[in-house]
Amino acid sequence: MEDRTIMEITVLDVKTFVTWLLFLVISLAVPWAVIGDDVTPYGNLFGLIVLVDVCLVFGWFLSIIPIPKLPPIPPLVGMLIAGFALANIPVINVGYYIRSDWSSALRTIALAVILVKAGLDLDSSALNKMKGTCIRLTIIPCIVEAATCGWVCYLLLDFPWAWGFLLGFVLGAVTPAVIVPCVLSLQNKGFGVKKGIPSLVIAASSFDDVLAISGFSVLLGIAFADVPLAGDSVKVVKALADSGVLLNATTAIPDVVTTGMAVTTELAELATTTFAELTTTAVVNATTLADVAVTTAAAEGMSEAGLLALKIFRGPMEMVGGIIISIILGTILWCLPDSNQKGAVKARTILVISIGIFATFATRIWQVPGAGPLIAIVTPFVAGMRWGETKAQISKNVGYVWWIFEPILFGLIGAEITIDTFDSETIGLGIAVILICLIFRTAATFISISFSGFDLKEKIFLCLAWLPKATVQAAIGGAALDTARNSGVSPEFVKLAETILAISVLSIIITAPLGAAAIGISGPKLLHHEDEPEEAEKDAEMGAAEEEEEAEDQAVVESHEMEETETKVEDEETKVESEDS
Repeated sequence: MEDRTIMEITVLDVKTFVTWLLFLVISLAVPWAVIGDDVTPYGNLFGLIVLVDVCLVFGWFLSIIPIPKLPPIPPLVGMLIAGFALANIPVINVGYYIRSDWSSALRTIALAVILVKAGLDLDSSALNKMKGTCIRLTIIPCIVEAATCGWVCYLLLDFPWAWGFLLGFVLGAVTPAVIVPCVLSLQNKGFGVKKGIPSLVIAASSFDDVLAISGFSVLLGIAFADVPLAGDSVKVVKALADSGVLLNATTAIPDVVTTGMAVTTELAELATTTFAELTTTAVVNATTLADVAVTTAAAEGMSEAGLLALKIFRGPMEMVGGIIISIILGTILWCLPDSNQKGAVKARTILVISIGIFATFATRIWQVPGAGPLIAIVTPFVAGMRWGETKAQISKNVGYVWWIFEPILFGLIGAEITIDTFDSETIGLGIAVILICLIFRTAATFISISFSGFDLKEKIFLCLAWLPKATVQAAIGGAALDTARNSGVSPEFVKLAETILAISVLSIIITAPLGAAAIGISGPKLLHHEDEPEEAEKDAEMGAAEEEEEAEDQAVVESHEMEETETKVEDEETKVESEDS
C-alpha cells in the first residue's frame, strides 16, 4: 500500500510536469500560427514569450527547493535572475531582441495591475484598529530611508538632490509579496497572534507602498521639471524670436548674400577653414538659451522665484489632482455597475484594471506622470469601501491577471540590466547605498514601535520584517527610465535613470531572500505563541500562585488555632464535669 502511494505521487508529478510543458509549447505554437515570422527565433515576440516562459519555470523551481527551517524562496527572485541571464548570456541572448517600446508598455501595464491590486487589498478597518502604531510604522521608516538615500546618493553617486530622493522613495517601500506569505505562515502557526502583529505588518506594508508611490510620484514630477526635454526646443525658438536674435539674423541675410557674391576664392577657402570655429561658437552660445527662456518668462510676468515655486509644487499638485480624480472615479464606481446587475463582479474587475492602465499611460502623455500611479491605487480603494463582500472576489480576479503579468514585469526588469552598463563601481556604491539606508531604516522602525506595548524580541522581529523589497521596486524602478527615454532627455539623465533601475534590482536581489529567511527563522524564536503566556501573564500567574500558597498557609495556621481552641474548650468542659461529679 505504501509503494502504491509513492507510485501515485510520482505519476501525478509527471503529469503536472507534462501539462506545464504542453502549455509552454502552446505559448509559442499559437502565436506562430497567427503571426508568423515575428515568433521565429531572433524575433520580438519570440524573445518575449521565451522570457516569460523561462521566468515562470525558474521562479517555480526556486520556490519548491526545500530549505530546512526556512520559508520558500519567493518566485519573483527566480524571475528576476532568469530575466537578467536571458539578456546577458551571449548564446541565449533572447532579451536583446525584445523591442524597448514593447518592454516599456508591458511593464507599465504590469505596474497598473499591481497598483490596482494593492488598492483593493488596503484594509481601512485595520488602520482604524491600530491607528497610531500603523501610521508610525508606515510613515517614519519610509521617510527616514528616503531622506537618507537622498543624502547618501548626493555624497557617493553625485546625484542631484531630487534624483536622490526619487531613488529613496523607490527603496523606501517594503514588499507585501514577500512579507505577507511569510507572516501568514507564522500566524497560522499561532505566533504573534495575541498582539495582532501579523495584522499590523500586513496592513502597514500596504499603506507603506502607498506612501512610497505617492512620494515617488511627487519627486518624479520635480526631477523632470528641471530637465530640458525635447519639447523645450520650441520654447527656445520662441524665446530667441522674442529676444530679437532671430530678427537680427533674418535682416542680416541679404547683406550676407550680397557680400558673398563679391568674395574671392581666397575668402571662400578662409570661410571653409573657419567653419568649425563658427560651429563651436554656436554651441557655446546655445548654452545661454535657458537664460534667454527665463528672461522671456520673466518679461511675461513670471519671475525666477515663480518658476522655482512651479517646479517645487508641480509634484504635490499632481498628487492632489490624482487623489481628487480618484475620489470622483471611486464614487462613480459605487453605483456603476449596480451590485444587482448580472456579472457585476466581472464588470467591476475590468473597470478598475482599465482605469488603472489608462491613468498610468495617459498621465505620461499629458506630462503629469505623478498622478497616474495614485489614480491606479486610490480609485479601487475608494470604490472598494462600498463594494462589501464582492471586493474580495474582485481582488482575487485582479490577482489572476497579476499572475500573468508578474513574470513579465520581473523578467523584463531583469532584462533591462545589462553587464555592459552595470560596472563594478556602480555595483559597489549601489550596495553601499542600500546597506546605509537599511541601517537608518531599521533604527527608524525600532523608534516608531517603541511605545506600542511590544517587548524587545517583538521589536526586533518587526525590524527584520520591515526589510524585504521587491514588487514596488520592480514596478516603479523602471518608471524614471521610461520617462527619460520617452521625453528625449540628455544621455546624462538617462544614465541617472539607469542607475536608479540598477540599484532597485540590487535591492531586490539582496533584501527579498534575506528578508524572507529572517522572518522565517526569527518568527518562532522572537514572537510569543498564542498558547504561551506572555511575561505579564507569567508574572500574574506567579503572583497568584504565591497568594494561593500564602492563603493555604494561613488556612493551615487558622485550622491549627481552631483545633487548639477546641481542645482547650473540651478540656475545660471535662474539668468542669469532673468537679461537678
